[in-house]
This record gives sequence, structure tokens and C-alpha cells, in this order.
Amino acid sequence: MIFGTKSNYMLKYQKAKAKLVEYDIPQKDYPKFPLDSNELSYPVIYIISRYAESIIEDDTPGQEEFAPYIVKASQYFDAAVGAKDRTPYDADFLLSGSAAYFLSNDFGSSKVLCATLFERAKDISTMGVSQIILRNLLGYLLLDRAFPMVSDTSGGEKLCRALSFYYISGDGLPKIQQSMREYREAIYRSNDSMEIYYVDILLAVITIALSKASWELLPQYSKLEPKEWAEYLKSSKAPKMLWPAQQLIGEKDVLNGANAIVQLPTGVGKTKSIELIIRSSFTSNRTTTAIIVAPLRALCNEIASDLAAAFGESVLINQFSDILENDFFVDVTQKSTLLICTPEKLNYIIHHQVEFLDGIGLYIFDESHMFDDENRGTAYELLISEIRKHINVKKQIVLLSAVLSNAEQIRQWLFNENGVLASDPSIKTTPKSIGFASQTRDIHYYSEDSEQEDFYVPRSIEIVSLKKLGKERKKRYFPELTDAKDIAIYYANKLCRNGGAAIFANQARSVQTIIRRIIELDSRGYDLSGIRKCSNTLEMNRIAKLVADHYGYEHPYAKACLMGVAPHYSSLPNGVRLAVEYSFRKKDLHLVICTSTLAQGVNIPIKYLFMTSFMLNQNSMKVRNFQNLMGRTARSGMYTEGSVIVTDPKLFDNKSDRIKGGFYKWEDCVKMFDSHAAEPCKSSILWLVQNIKINYKLHIEGAYIANYIINNYSQPNCFKSCFEGLLQTYEEKTHIPLNENSAVTLNFALAVRQHVVEAIENHLCFVLSNDENADAQIVASETCKGTFAYFIANDAEKELLIKIFNAIAQKVKTVNREEIKRYSETMLGINDSLVIETWLAENHFVEQSLTDSEILEMLLSFFMDTHPIRKSKEYFQMICRMWLNGDSFVDMKKETGVQISDIEDICNKLISYEFSFFIGNIIDVIDAADDEGIAILISKLLLLQRKLKYGVCSETAISICEKVFNDRLLANSIAGQIRVESIDTNHIIEALKTCKNSILKFLSVYPTYFSARINWLCR
Repeated sequence: MIFGTKSNYMLKYQKAKAKLVEYDIPQKDYPKFPLDSNELSYPVIYIISRYAESIIEDDTPGQEEFAPYIVKASQYFDAAVGAKDRTPYDADFLLSGSAAYFLSNDFGSSKVLCATLFERAKDISTMGVSQIILRNLLGYLLLDRAFPMVSDTSGGEKLCRALSFYYISGDGLPKIQQSMREYREAIYRSNDSMEIYYVDILLAVITIALSKASWELLPQYSKLEPKEWAEYLKSSKAPKMLWPAQQLIGEKDVLNGANAIVQLPTGVGKTKSIELIIRSSFTSNRTTTAIIVAPLRALCNEIASDLAAAFGESVLINQFSDILENDFFVDVTQKSTLLICTPEKLNYIIHHQVEFLDGIGLYIFDESHMFDDENRGTAYELLISEIRKHINVKKQIVLLSAVLSNAEQIRQWLFNENGVLASDPSIKTTPKSIGFASQTRDIHYYSEDSEQEDFYVPRSIEIVSLKKLGKERKKRYFPELTDAKDIAIYYANKLCRNGGAAIFANQARSVQTIIRRIIELDSRGYDLSGIRKCSNTLEMNRIAKLVADHYGYEHPYAKACLMGVAPHYSSLPNGVRLAVEYSFRKKDLHLVICTSTLAQGVNIPIKYLFMTSFMLNQNSMKVRNFQNLMGRTARSGMYTEGSVIVTDPKLFDNKSDRIKGGFYKWEDCVKMFDSHAAEPCKSSILWLVQNIKINYKLHIEGAYIANYIINNYSQPNCFKSCFEGLLQTYEEKTHIPLNENSAVTLNFALAVRQHVVEAIENHLCFVLSNDENADAQIVASETCKGTFAYFIANDAEKELLIKIFNAIAQKVKTVNREEIKRYSETMLGINDSLVIETWLAENHFVEQSLTDSEILEMLLSFFMDTHPIRKSKEYFQMICRMWLNGDSFVDMKKETGVQISDIEDICNKLISYEFSFFIGNIIDVIDAADDEGIAILISKLLLLQRKLKYGVCSETAISICEKVFNDRLLANSIAGQIRVESIDTNHIIEALKTCKNSILKFLSVYPTYFSARINWLCR
């Protein structure tokens, strides 16, 4: 065996030495390694040589023999460069490592080492011809660098010309094969051992590259003639070859129109895969209109930006706003149209215009593991179920996710035998090393086996005393070895010079806690130059300026930005989040303090993820959510390895303690890193018939809840009565009331189920509204049987689900058929729609000629009467008016005295989302009769809805938020410069072009993202 136990230990030691350098550990503190890892150089050179030879000679047994070791060879060369103990050989290690990664199909890591080679080894005068050609070819294939010719007498120039001609035209494979044979024979005759070593690697790389060439595979996979791909493949935007993920979707016939569940890890080329699926669909004329559905507006923005760069002017890209309004007119006769929106927006569209689906030929759902999301899962599942009914042999639907452990089960439900599962466990994301901090100041690394430590980094923490402030007497030290946040800050400061770092906090208020601690450390004289030095001071000043506009210069976020640290979470103003992500991608910023929002598809290049907690609020994080978060580290093509470091030392130090539970916490923690332990994606609809777990002793039978719904759903306040009845029953049985925490848990579980039922009710209204002759009970049964919940339920659960759907249908049947359509459009349950109808009638809202301010005041009162406002209710109306006026958070705080964190929640959740959504409901309830007065009222409501969504004071500012960038303060300021209040989204870009220079001057003090966006749109 080439790589036995001894070799594996030597590889671990080599990686350990690289880690010691990474952590800047003094050599005197290095552990005594029992083996010299440098001796592994000869075996790995033999491995790569023999593997290359077997590829050239098409020796299958030889490839099978050496393939298991080629990954280890690449990791060795990579670690040898990182160890910095043989720097004269770095160029050879980088080139050999890049080639070894390439031959193991890890093109992302190959790209990283190749880029490093070009950066560090610019002098090629000492390189042989084969080395130079190999370097240039890898640069051409992976970095889109020019492929220069070489001048030699051995046939290298002839080979280069043959390769260049092929990649330009798609022709000339026989000439390449001939040139390869002749060149190899010439090099072997030279008897130069280094040239012989590199010529075999070069020809193996060429062989692999040609076998995966886009010229060869795209026509083959799409069943189209090469000439139909030629224009694209000759362009600079086309990939020279397909990466494993793209080959997989090709092999599974997805490029030829197959319906598919695509389950691939994060960072393996998903964006390019989506592009190729769309290109194949358009090129084959299967459709002229495709839609991409992604769960977050930010992700929609990113997808739209990436695909706009990929397709240029050849495809019309229309990103719908996520406001629930009628802005979705699409001319489906327009050639090659790509639509992008959230699932809520698509649901809204089809509830208003179901025929919209007839024009769509390709559906792509990104991050499609939302079936059991407590807020969105039911509507998402019913949306997918509805679209499935519109899929025929001419249409295609593709669901993508990195964390669908039961992808085959979802495929069977969604497609039966008319779809495929594209998944391959051999396609792996960039590897992550998992480190655990300890109070011993060491950090312990594990990889595949949680029982077997790979290596440790000794004495990696240096504790220092801090300056006292004011009249303090007590000595203070940093880091405190029991504080997970302190340890995370310490390592981030030490390591972020090597790449982007993120400290994970379980909730937004913890983000501010960590940032305040960083500011305090600075005030106490702690050296944070590790963070400062690797950030772009000018760009961070610009971000600080934007943050200060929103929060004030005295806010911790503004101060942190000046130090090179930025926050990232869902309620952060959208413009700030965009600027932070952009500067992180540009490497102007190296440290973010983030929440789980980062796991939801945002692509920023993180090398280090510091986990301070595995809790989300009071609940343990799901394994698949954590793995999605972990997948954000080590983006392919940017890093060859990522590090996830658990900074709570109690987890490691107490891992053997069974008495106090440390052992079990360690087991739970380790499970988070095991991809096989990820929970299957279930259905939120199925919760209706499943047990409610109150605590480890108490649970409520699912059948009891289901039967209560079946028997009482038509009664007012069904779920409230159920809650009160359960409390009473518990007290009668135990003679004590249910404790407060358990009551809250029960009430929340019932509220979730009420939300599920109301979503089903609205969907049944939608289905019935499109078929006047349909029988409600039949529709309910068929709808239920079409759900994923029914598919995965057992027989008893299926029976209960059918009865629940029928009970809901019984209620829907009581509604006048003419009203059902209107109720379905509100996206609400019938009761909530009736509340709106009653209010409209009692307040004569439609009949009055109301001013804009009168409309706002009436709707504010109505909203506050019907929605729980738990924070600063007495200031809600004032905050709402200031939000509409374009005032900043800091101005709102000055006026109301409410904490900015509360204002942030009120504005971004209650006002921007719930109040805006509520006005959309009111618009849908109002009968849009052919009446001029009603039309004027609806136009006013629509404008108010959009102003509430974005927090701006004019239609022009709205258009900037929707089509340019969504930052309310900048949008209001730019709208003021344009000096026209009512420019719609169709004309905003032209308006910007007329003021481009003055706008760019205004934006020069703000983050670069905004100027770059203006320049790109106004090009």
C-alpha cells in the first residue's frame, strides 16, 4: 500500500505544520513530531507521476490503483507550501499541487494554487518548457489568462498551437493527439528527469481537460448540434470545460429538459449550472421564458446580477419586486426572458393571474428545502404542488438545494418516474477543518472521525492584561478563556489576515454584544491591528459613513466599521448589507459578525467561521441549517480549505463528562458536522397531525389536535379555544396550572398550526375560484393527496389530513362563489379577509374622498387594532410616519427615545413587511369595480404600500430601490437630485443617466458598491 498508516500520519504532520504557521506559533512551541513529513515528498511525486502515466496510456487498472491517493498528494503539496519550511521549492509544490487537484477533479482548489503560483513565481527563466506549458495551460483553463505560445524545438509550440485552435474553434482534436505523442517522445529522448515528470502531468491534464471540454460535452448533453453552441463557446463568458457538478446535471439529462432535484454541496459551481440549464432551454427553443425562484430578496439580487453578467443583452432579465402588488405583467412573446422572484411573489402572481404559468417553460427553485419552514413551508409546498399540475412534457422544473438528505423521497413525490435526482456523493465542497478551542489555550482539529483527533495547535492563545478604565481597580484580561465570544474575537484578529472571517452569533442582539466587546477592547488598548491592517481603510470609512447615516456616528456599528468590522443580519438596512457583502467579496473587509442569515444563500468568501453558539434563539440549530452555514466557508476557487472553529471551550474540555452532560453535548455538537446526520426535509402541513412536544416529559397527541380542528374549525377562535381547553384539561389532571414556559411553547405550536390551516384555506379558495363548477370536497381531497405531507404520512395520518382538508373545505363552501376569488387574492384566511371587509364597510372607507394623510391615519389605527405590537406601541405611529418621511433610525431615536434595536425591528418587520402586506390585503379585498373614485383610491394605496415597503417618500425613490439599489436614505437623496417625484421603474435608468456625474459625485463618500452599480446600469 502506497499510503499506509505511516504516510497518513506524515500527511497529518505536514498539515499540522501548515496550521502552526497559519496561527503564527513560534517554532520553539512546535510539538515534537515523531516522523519527518518532508520524507513524504518522494511517495507523492511517484503517485502523481504514475497516475498521470495511467491517464495518458488509458490504463484503467493503473488509474484505479492510484486514484485514491491523488487527493492526498494534492493536499500534501498544498500543506508543504503552507508550512514555509522549503520555500525554494514553492513553485514546484504549487504547480504539482495545482495539477494534482486538477487530476482529482477538484478544479476549485487547483485554481487557488494556480493563482498563487502566478502571483509568487513570476520568474519562469528556471522552468523547463513542459513546466511553462503546464503553468500556462492551467492559467488558461482556470483563470481565463492568455495562453501564450512557447518557442522550442521539441514540439511544445506545435502542441500549444493545436490546443489554442481547438479552444477557439472546437476543431482539431486529432492534431492535438498527434502533437501530444510527438512531444512526449521528444521529451523522453532528452532524458531530463524534471521535464519527463512534468510532461506526463501536462499530457494527463490535457487529456482530462479535453474529456470535460465544453465543446464536446454541451452539445452531447443538450442533444443539440455543436454549431448551435458555437457562438457562446467562442465567447469569453463560456467555460473551457465543465466542472463535476455541471457534468452531473448533463449526465442526468437536465440540459435536455429532464425534471430534476439537484442536490449538490455549496460551492461546486451551482450558478454556472443554473446558467447552462437556462441556456440549454433557450437554445433548444423548448421555451422563451424561464423563472428562478429564490427565498430571499438578497439572493434574488445576487442571482440577477450574476446572470445579467453571463447573458448580457441576449436575455431580458426581469427581477420582480417582492411587494405583493400587480407589477408582474410579462410579454411572454419576448424572446429569451428570465424572471426572478421570491416564492411569495410567485404565489401572489398566480393567485391573481393563474394563466401566468402557461407562459413559463422552465422553473428553477433555488434553496428549495423550505417545505418545513414554520413561516413559509405550507405556502411553498402548495405552490410547488400547484406548479406540478401545470408541468407537461414541454415544461421543466428543477429544484436545487445543498441540504436535502431525503432528495430521492421528494423526487418520487414531485415527479414519480418523470424526473431525476442529480446527486453524487463524490462531488464534495472545499474541505473544512474543524477546530475546538480549549481552556488549555490549544486548539484541537478533527476531520472525518470525531473519535480521532488529527492534530492540535499548542498555546495558540496569549492572554494579556487590559488597561483599566476610569476608577476601575480590578485587573482585566483578554481573552477570558471561558468566554466563547472573547476566544472568537481573539482568533479572528489573529487569523483574518489569511482570509475572510465571520463570527457567528445566534441572534441580532448578540451581534451588537460582540461588536461592543471589540470596541471596548480597543478602548482598553488591546492590539486589534490584525483586523485593521487587512481592511481597506478608505472603503471602511465609506461603509462607516453609510452606517452612521442610518444609526448615528456614536452607534457601535459605525465605530466598528472604522476598525474594520461590520455586522451582517436580516434586519440590517438593505443598503448596508449590500455594501458589506460587496466589500467582503472585494477583500476590502475581512471580518463580519453575523447571524444565520449568512446560511441562506449569500455568497461571500469566508475562510474562517467562528461558532460561538449552536443555538437559534432558544432552540438548537438544525443540523442541515448549520451545514448550510458551514458551506459558506471556503468558497471554491478562492480557498483550498476552510476552518470552522468552535470557540466555546466547555464543549471540548467536558466531552468525557457523562455526569454533568458534557459527553452528550459533545455528541450533539459533533453530529452537526456529519452530513449523514442532517434531518430530512419534512412538511409543515404534516405538523397538523403530529405530536406537539412541550418538554421532555409532556407532549400533546397529534391525533387530538387534528380531531379538534376537524370538529371545531367552523367555530370562531378554534385554536384559541383549543389552547384554553388544553390548559384546563392539564390543570384538572395534575391539579396545578401549566407553567408559563410550557404554556408559551404550546401557544406558539398552536399558532403555527393555525398559520398552516389558514394557508391551506386560502389555497383552496384559489383553486375553487378558477373552476366555478368544482366540488369543494373533491378539490380538498385531491389537493391534500397532491401534497408532500400526504406522500410521506402513514395511513392514520393520511386519513386525518384528508379530514382536515375537508373540514376547511366545509368552511370555504359557506363563502359566496363571487367572493372566493377576492379572498384568494388576499393571501389570507377567510376570517381575516372578513375582518377587512367589515372594517371597510363600517368606516365607509371606499366611499370617502380621503387625503393621503387621512388614509394613512385610518390604516394605522386599523393595523394596530388587528396586529400585536409588542415593542414601543405608543410610538409606533410616530415611527411609521418618520419611516415614510425618510428619517434615519438615529433621528427616530432622538424623537421617541426608543432603542435603535427596537426601531430597527419595528421598521424592517412590522412596517416594511407586515403593514405593507396588510395594505396589499386591503387592496385585494376592495372590489376593483369600474369606478373612477375606487381607481384613484387603489392607486393611492398602492403608492403607500410601496413607500412603506422601502421607507421612502416618493415614487422616484421607490423606483431607485427596485431597479438600482435598495437603500432608503440614498434613494431619497438621489431622488432629490433628480428633482422629479414620480418617475416609474421603466424610466428610472434614463433619468439616472441625465444626472450620472452629479450622482456619482454624491456617492463618492459612500461604499463603492453604489457607484459601481450606477456605472454598470448607466453604461
